[in-house]
Amino acid sequence: MLLSFLVSIPSQAQELLERKISIRVNNQPLDEVLQQIGNLGGFSFSYSPDVIDTRTRVSVNVSNQSIREILIELFKGKVNFKERHKYIILQSNPKKENEVPENFNLNGYIIDKRTGEKLANASIYDPYTLASTISDRYGYYKIRLPTASSPVRLEVRKHQYVGKSVIISSKKNTYLPISLNPDTIKSLSVRPINIPKKTTSPDNPKILIPQFEYTSTTYVSPDTIIEIDSIRFQKKLRTTYQRVRKDFSMAFASAKQAINTRNITDTLYRTVQNSILPFLSTNRELSGNVVNDYSFNVFAGYSLGTNKLEIGGFFNADRGHVRGVQLAGIANVVGNNVTGFQYATALNVVMGSVTGFQYSTLLNFTAGNFHGLQLAGAGNVLLGNLYGWQVSGGYNYARTVRRGHQLSAVNYADSSATTPIGLFSYVRKNGYRRYEVATDEFNYINSSFKTGVNAFYNIFTFGFNALAHNKPIASIGYGFGTARNLGRGWMVNADVTANLVFVDEHIEDNDPAGLFRLVTAIERKLGNRFSLAFGPSINLLTGNYVGRARDDRRFFSTFWLGGKPDQTRSNYGWVGFQAAIRFRDKI
Repeated sequence: MLLSFLVSIPSQAQELLERKISIRVNNQPLDEVLQQIGNLGGFSFSYSPDVIDTRTRVSVNVSNQSIREILIELFKGKVNFKERHKYIILQSNPKKENEVPENFNLNGYIIDKRTGEKLANASIYDPYTLASTISDRYGYYKIRLPTASSPVRLEVRKHQYVGKSVIISSKKNTYLPISLNPDTIKSLSVRPINIPKKTTSPDNPKILIPQFEYTSTTYVSPDTIIEIDSIRFQKKLRTTYQRVRKDFSMAFASAKQAINTRNITDTLYRTVQNSILPFLSTNRELSGNVVNDYSFNVFAGYSLGTNKLEIGGFFNADRGHVRGVQLAGIANVVGNNVTGFQYATALNVVMGSVTGFQYSTLLNFTAGNFHGLQLAGAGNVLLGNLYGWQVSGGYNYARTVRRGHQLSAVNYADSSATTPIGLFSYVRKNGYRRYEVATDEFNYINSSFKTGVNAFYNIFTFGFNALAHNKPIASIGYGFGTARNLGRGWMVNADVTANLVFVDEHIEDNDPAGLFRLVTAIERKLGNRFSLAFGPSINLLTGNYVGRARDDRRFFSTFWLGGKPDQTRSNYGWVGFQAAIRFRDKI
């Protein structure tokens, strides 16, 4: 009940000044006029006759106008008024002679010039002091500005409306309604508007309240757009990506910062920002519109961009670009490009491109292109083109590798102009892939999968002999290979594998045994999907298993190296042969 009461107070009080009435009186005492206004508005005035001269005669002729506007017109700024429950309290506005106040207040309504509608959630700010406010749901605003700088340039912005600049030369409390025109023209080109870095306003002509308009602009999107072969998937992914970028600016902002981010397309500049949290910053509610040279964030910071250095205890969030050095205790999140050095303990997320060095002990994600070195403890994800190196302890993902290399346990690329290096590498478009079924003198059946690129690919192999007499049960191996096109459907390749051999069907009874194998083969393509391959091999078997490598099949006889094996030798070698059918990608 207490919470409901506290929440209801501002709502009820706010409605008093925003209630609209129509009244017409001519040369009547002020107290009688106030009584009529109160009766029409459903409230009472509270004031002292010593403060308000009730003998003054006034005239009022308004139709469907708010109580606030009527009181402003009646008292000409000489009386302050505030709301309390169902009362409006009138107080004198004391002003000592020859005293220059440190601040003054501007208040009024933001109005649609075409329809007369009062506009909620408009941004009103001073680009030099960063004082700002947002119009309430009735379109009313009140902003406190310093009298030190002269004159004051007040900026007014509203999404889908043409922005307006207002020069304030008179440093007095002023009622100032401001009208905005709807933005019906969509600019075909992007023309960013920058506010100078200096903190003093320009030397404008001393005019009381001149107003001028400017053409609204659109924030620049990243220079890289993800391309996927599948048109349907491409459109879906692009739509999702654009929505993420659109929502990104709101993810780390307070409600007021999110409104300012939506309304304001101007770029503001500051030398230093200090913040505790995104909504507790020296840049105040405009932090999402400010590019800082230096930004120091105790826990987390939020800004439009950084030009030189940003350090965050936990998080750094930049809606635009980052240049220089960015360091975070947990994560860096950047909405556009990064140029320089970026470090985070857990996560780096960049929605644009990166040029430089990106390092995270866990994960890196870049939506655009990458020039330089991307280094991560667990994994790197790059949705654009790689012009450098991806190095991680777990996996690398890149759309296209143009220059440099991928180095990790697992590598994936949609296409690659270079050689990935890892335990498993997969290049979708121009990679090397073979599924092979072969026979040789050691295993009657071998099944292998080869993946990577021609210059270097990974081999996963499994051999099986069933229960054939004097043969091992099975073997499993891993290795590397390289292949070279000879032209006209011919190819040559060389494979090196290391295999664990299971000699007995009871695995627990097996002694350790290993087979090291070098196979060279000539491949002949047959159609779009199949190839035949045949070639010699050099083998080394460790373990005293006499006769296990012998094969009495014609054309597969074993040629021993260093003599035939006997009971005195545990390692022996031979020259063998392999014949295979290979299934490959369509070319």
